[in-house]
Amino acid sequence: MALKYCPGARSLVEPQIITTYCPVCGAEVEFFEYETERKCPECGRIVKREASESCIMWCKSAAECIANLKKLGVLPPERAEELERMLREKAKSR
Repeated sequence: MALKYCPGARSLVEPQIITTYCPVCGAEVEFFEYETERKCPECGRIVKREASESCIMWCKSAAECIANLKKLGVLPPERAEELERMLREKAKSR
Protein backbone atom coordinates (compact mmCIF):
# COMPACT_ATOMS: atom_id res chain seq x y z
CA MET A 1 0.00 0.00 0.00
CA ALA A 2 1.42 3.38 -1.00
CA LEU A 3 1.43 6.17 1.57
CA LYS A 4 -0.54 9.33 0.84
CA TYR A 5 1.79 11.42 2.98
CA CYS A 6 4.94 11.16 5.05
CA PRO A 7 4.55 8.93 8.12
CA GLY A 8 6.32 11.64 10.13
CA ALA A 9 3.40 13.97 9.40
CA ARG A 10 1.00 11.77 11.37
CA SER A 11 1.22 14.12 14.36
CA LEU A 12 0.19 17.00 12.07
CA VAL A 13 -2.85 15.11 10.79
CA GLU A 14 -3.76 13.10 13.90
CA PRO A 15 -2.30 14.97 16.88
CA GLN A 16 -2.08 13.12 20.18
CA ILE A 17 -3.79 14.40 23.30
CA ILE A 18 -1.52 15.27 26.22
CA THR A 19 -2.98 15.59 29.70
CA THR A 20 -1.61 17.81 32.42
CA TYR A 21 -3.02 19.39 35.56
CA CYS A 22 -3.93 22.96 36.42
CA PRO A 23 -1.38 24.31 38.92
CA VAL A 24 -4.12 26.42 40.54
CA CYS A 25 -7.01 23.99 41.12
CA GLY A 26 -5.55 20.61 40.11
CA ALA A 27 -8.14 19.91 37.39
CA GLU A 28 -7.14 17.78 34.41
CA VAL A 29 -6.43 19.87 31.28
CA GLU A 30 -6.14 18.28 27.82
CA PHE A 31 -3.89 19.67 25.10
CA PHE A 32 -3.33 18.63 21.51
CA GLU A 33 0.40 17.99 21.24
CA TYR A 34 0.94 21.21 19.24
CA GLU A 35 -0.86 23.46 21.76
CA THR A 36 1.06 25.36 24.40
CA GLU A 37 -1.75 26.90 26.42
CA ARG A 38 -5.37 26.13 27.27
CA LYS A 39 -7.97 27.49 29.63
CA CYS A 40 -8.63 25.29 32.66
CA PRO A 41 -12.15 23.85 32.38
CA GLU A 42 -12.66 24.21 36.16
CA CYS A 43 -11.19 27.54 37.27
CA GLY A 44 -10.70 29.30 33.91
CA ARG A 45 -7.00 30.05 34.46
CA ILE A 46 -4.58 29.71 31.54
CA VAL A 47 -2.45 26.56 31.84
CA LYS A 48 0.82 26.50 29.86
CA ARG A 49 3.09 23.66 28.77
CA GLU A 50 6.16 23.16 26.60
CA ALA A 51 5.38 22.54 22.93
CA SER A 52 6.11 19.09 21.54
CA GLU A 53 8.75 18.96 18.83
CA SER A 54 7.22 18.79 15.36
CA CYS A 55 8.80 17.45 12.19
CA ILE A 56 8.10 20.80 10.52
CA MET A 57 10.85 22.30 12.67
CA TRP A 58 13.61 20.13 11.15
CA CYS A 59 12.34 18.58 7.91
CA LYS A 60 13.59 20.21 4.71
CA SER A 61 10.35 19.26 2.93
CA ALA A 62 8.00 20.74 5.55
CA ALA A 63 6.49 23.42 3.28
CA GLU A 64 5.83 20.90 0.50
CA CYS A 65 4.43 18.42 3.02
CA ILE A 66 1.97 20.95 4.45
CA ALA A 67 0.88 21.94 0.92
CA ASN A 68 0.35 18.26 0.05
CA LEU A 69 -1.66 17.61 3.22
CA LYS A 70 -3.85 20.62 2.42
CA LYS A 71 -4.35 19.42 -1.16
CA LEU A 72 -5.33 15.94 0.07
CA GLY A 73 -7.83 17.52 2.45
CA VAL A 74 -6.41 15.77 5.52
CA LEU A 75 -5.26 18.97 7.20
CA PRO A 76 -7.91 21.56 8.16
CA PRO A 77 -7.19 25.00 6.63
CA GLU A 78 -6.79 26.67 10.04
CA ARG A 79 -4.23 24.06 11.15
CA ALA A 80 -2.37 24.43 7.84
CA GLU A 81 -2.23 28.21 8.34
CA GLU A 82 -0.89 27.73 11.86
CA LEU A 83 1.84 25.36 10.62
CA GLU A 84 2.77 27.73 7.79
CA ARG A 85 3.03 30.56 10.33
CA MET A 86 5.38 28.40 12.43
CA LEU A 87 7.53 27.78 9.35
CA ARG A 88 7.75 31.51 8.62
CA GLU A 89 8.75 32.22 12.22
CA LYS A 90 11.39 29.49 12.05
CA ALA A 91 12.80 31.02 8.85
CA LYS A 92 12.97 34.48 10.48
CA SER A 93 14.88 33.13 13.48
CA ARG A 94 17.72 31.77 11.34
